[in-house]
Amino acid sequence: MSMCLELLPNELLFNIFQYLSTPDVLRIFCQLNRRFDKLVDKHLYTCKYIDLQTTSKFNFDLIWEQYLSPLAGKITSLSLSNDVNTPDQVDQFYAHGFTLCDFPQLQYLALFHIHSKEIMDKIANDLPHLTTLTHLTFEKSIFNYQYMINIIWSLSNLVYFRFNTYSDSEQLAFHTPRVTSSTIKYIHGFFDERDTNIIALLRHTPQIRCLSLTIHDCSFLTDLSTNITSITKLDLLFTKPAFSPLVDFLRRTPNLTYLKLDMVYNGIHAQVWERLIQKYLPKLKTLHFKMNFTTVKAGSTGEKQVEQILNTFRNSFWLDEHRWFVQCDWSPITEKCYVYTLPYAFENFNIDFPICSKFTCAIDNTPCFYDCVRRLTFNATTDHLYDSLTLSHIQFSNIQYITIDLIGAKRFLYTNGQNGSSAYNCEVNCLNQLQHILEQYRRVTSLRLCGWPSAILNMPQCSIKDVSVFELDLQCRTGREYYYTQEECDHFSRSILGIQCKILTIDVIDWTCVYNLIIKMNNLQMLNVRCRHHQPNSSQVSHERDLMEWLHKNIQDVFSDIKRITWKRKSIFIER
Repeated sequence: MSMCLELLPNELLFNIFQYLSTPDVLRIFCQLNRRFDKLVDKHLYTCKYIDLQTTSKFNFDLIWEQYLSPLAGKITSLSLSNDVNTPDQVDQFYAHGFTLCDFPQLQYLALFHIHSKEIMDKIANDLPHLTTLTHLTFEKSIFNYQYMINIIWSLSNLVYFRFNTYSDSEQLAFHTPRVTSSTIKYIHGFFDERDTNIIALLRHTPQIRCLSLTIHDCSFLTDLSTNITSITKLDLLFTKPAFSPLVDFLRRTPNLTYLKLDMVYNGIHAQVWERLIQKYLPKLKTLHFKMNFTTVKAGSTGEKQVEQILNTFRNSFWLDEHRWFVQCDWSPITEKCYVYTLPYAFENFNIDFPICSKFTCAIDNTPCFYDCVRRLTFNATTDHLYDSLTLSHIQFSNIQYITIDLIGAKRFLYTNGQNGSSAYNCEVNCLNQLQHILEQYRRVTSLRLCGWPSAILNMPQCSIKDVSVFELDLQCRTGREYYYTQEECDHFSRSILGIQCKILTIDVIDWTCVYNLIIKMNNLQMLNVRCRHHQPNSSQVSHERDLMEWLHKNIQDVFSDIKRITWKRKSIFIER
């Protein structure tokens, strides 16, 4: 391969570099020979975009020491992450003597997994100096400071602001700004909650064009007395059962051209949609919605109601004038009914089995209708799980996260050592089908299993190979807990999924299980764990500090490949 690359002219190699991240360029081409080292040097000195989200600590230090200092004044885009693959990367950034102030030409800044108030304070101090910044992103980070949002709204050239809170953060939304920005046009991640207010946000962001909004409180909707003429694109998650306040809000956006709406507990009837669009949203070109209903009764009565719902979308307004097609999925058992537009435009997709589907158009190319789906959840009983996993009329091409939740009291009974007639055939089939799914969906990185804990770990028939799953969640919901024994943890650590697992969430019997998982799972970097009992044959221990002291004493003093073990926000981080 290197011989073929050496035949390529420099110009073509530079083009190849443009399609790779900075870490990939260093990992693939650095230190091959003198020519490639010079090409890499030149690329880094001319490249204005530095993305270090997947950078190893070695390459991270190499970039800071050899390249970033002379490049800092030219860089226009920078991404940093403190996730499990690059723990403490932002801390290292500051430890190398850098601050964001050292990047005077920075236009794009993306920060991921910032969970430290100290780091956020440093970032807050740096932001006012980034006078050229136009795009700012915080993904999966804490964000509960009033002064921080005011600093952001004071940035003189900021156009785009995206925020996605850390899931365990106490504060799920940023505060409403008290200063006015004349430049911000795109906001993603706003929550209308106790400390926030959409009316105040709009007042302090008069140039807003695109807004991604989660609505938990309808009270502000009734206070909106004037039209919001600047907004042309809305992405809404509506969590209230009443839809009238939402309709009143949409009536105030006459220039809307794009609307994406996820209604969690209710839906807007087709006739209401028609009147709303015809009278108040004349410029609307793109409509994506997902709505939930509950059928009156199971069986044929439910199917009849579904057909009645779909018939309201089978007229010239939907089919001819706008060509907006609708599909309905429902379960005769759970009576849940999902109505959504095609193509499906949302990241999450739930399958409540058994599932039936009807639609208002001919399905010619089903896979393309579900390209946006990243998170797939199967909800099924043990009797219907195999049928659920073999769902054929809906295909997904970009799945990254899979959750399989078994409903009801029955769980898989197969355990290690059982063979032949003692194992249920349906369980064998389900595990084989799961293997097929994981090998089919090559992009899956996260797998969550609820209700059948030991089967996937111990069945010799299920030899899952060549999959990319590195995050595994085996923790059941409250009331359905299952605590893994030392033997089961040992089996899991030697399984294919256990060997490649980097992030594990699990309930175990005692600390000895935690110890065994850490020392036997060589790729494990983060462990979210709950113990039923404390360390066997020891005194009662109730504090996280005692657990960490016990782990340090029993692991780091013995296993030299483990450099550091830390406890952050109920998680154990392992640095090797």
